[in-house]
Amino acid sequence: MFKTSSPAQAVFISCLYLLFLASCADPPVRTGITLFTWVPAEEQSLNQKLLDRFHNLHKDIRVEFLNHASSRAMDKLQTMMASGEAPDVISIHGAFFPAFAAKGALLDLEPFVSGTDGIDTNDIYPGLRSSSRFGGKLYSLPRYLSVYVLFYNKDLFEAEGVPLPGKDWSWDDFLNAARMITKDTDGDGKTDRWGCAVDFWGTRVYPWIWQNGEDIFTPDLRTCVIDRPAAIEAINFLSDLQFKHKVTPRVVPDEYRNNMEMFRTGKVAMIIGGAWDIQTLKSSQFRWEIAPLPGRKRKATMIGSENYAISSGTGSPEKAWKLLKFLLSSESQRFMAEKLDKQPSLRSVGAEYAACPAAYDRKVLVEAVDYGVLPPNPSRWPEISHYLQDRLDLVWVGKLSVKQAMQEACRDINLAMR
Repeated sequence: MFKTSSPAQAVFISCLYLLFLASCADPPVRTGITLFTWVPAEEQSLNQKLLDRFHNLHKDIRVEFLNHASSRAMDKLQTMMASGEAPDVISIHGAFFPAFAAKGALLDLEPFVSGTDGIDTNDIYPGLRSSSRFGGKLYSLPRYLSVYVLFYNKDLFEAEGVPLPGKDWSWDDFLNAARMITKDTDGDGKTDRWGCAVDFWGTRVYPWIWQNGEDIFTPDLRTCVIDRPAAIEAINFLSDLQFKHKVTPRVVPDEYRNNMEMFRTGKVAMIIGGAWDIQTLKSSQFRWEIAPLPGRKRKATMIGSENYAISSGTGSPEKAWKLLKFLLSSESQRFMAEKLDKQPSLRSVGAEYAACPAAYDRKVLVEAVDYGVLPPNPSRWPEISHYLQDRLDLVWVGKLSVKQAMQEACRDINLAMR
C-alpha cells in the first residue's frame, strides 16, 4: 500500500496506477493504408464521410486520405510510385491506367474478386469490365462511369421556336439549331449569343470521328488513323462551326474549360458535357436539359470511368481490398449519385439512378452506355497525346488546315509508338 499524506495525493497515485495498468494492456491493432484521389473539395468531403462509415465498419483499419485536386494529379501519383511511396488504393484516370498497368505498378485483383470476400462483377457494365483489364489481367475496377451527352438551354430553344434535340438528331439538325439561336441580341453588330460551344481538345473530338464511321487507332492500338478522310471530315465539321458558320465563339485553347461557364450563364445554347457538369449547372437561371449527341453514319458517344486500383507495392493487400470493395459497393454508389450525381458503374444502381426523379432526364445518361465507345488508350498515350492536341490547337486558331493537322499528328504519333 502506498502511504499518502493527503487525500489529493491518494487520488493522484491511484490515477498513475490505472495508467500503468492501461499501458500494460494490448493496444488495439490498427493497420494503416492510404487512399489517393484527385477530386474537388465537395467530393473530397463526401469521400471523407464514406471513409468515416468505413472506419465504423472496420475498426481495425485506419485510412489516410490523400487528395490531390489538380490537373497534374497523375504526375503526382507517378512521382509517388517512383519514389517508393505508392498509395495502397488509387483512383486512376483512364488514359493513365494502361501505363501504370504496363509498368507492373498495379495489383491483379482477380484473386480478390473471385475469393470468399469477392464481388459480382457481372453487375458492372460490360464495357467497363473490359476496360478494367490490361494484358488479360484485372488491374482495376470502375467506381463511376461517364458518358458525353448534349446539354441544351431549353428556354432559348423554346423562345426561338427551335425544335428540341431528340434521339434521332443529326449533325445537320445540330447545325441548323445553332444557326437559328446565334444572334446579336443588343444590336451592336457583334454576336453575343452563340448556338453552341466546341471543346476542341482531346477526347471531346473522338465522338464526332466515331459518328462519322472512323476510329482513332486500329483495333490493335498500334497505328493512328486520324488522317483518314472520314476522320478529317469530322474535324472539319467542328472547325467549320467557328470559321464557316460562325455559330460558336472563338475560345483560345487555354480557355476551353470556360465553355461550360458560358453555357451556365446563358451565352451558349448547346455544349457537350457529362454528369460531372451537373453540379455546376444547378446554379444556372434557366431551364436546361440533356439529349443524346447528334449522330451521322452511326450513333456513338464516349464512355469512360473513374477506376480504382491497388498498388502492387502495398503492404496490406487484404485491407486495401476491403476499402476498394467498400468504395465500389452499391451503398457508396447510391450515396454519391444522390449527393453529386455521380453516374454509377453498377447496372443495378444505374437502373435506380435512371428512375429517380430529377430536373433532367437521367435515362439519357444511362441509355448512352449501350452505344458508348471506350477511348483507345495505348500504354504510351499520356506521353504522346500532345501531338494530336498541339495540332488541334493550331487548327482552332486558324494556323493549320484540318487535313494537314491530322496528317502531321498521325505521323508523329505513329513514329513515337514504334
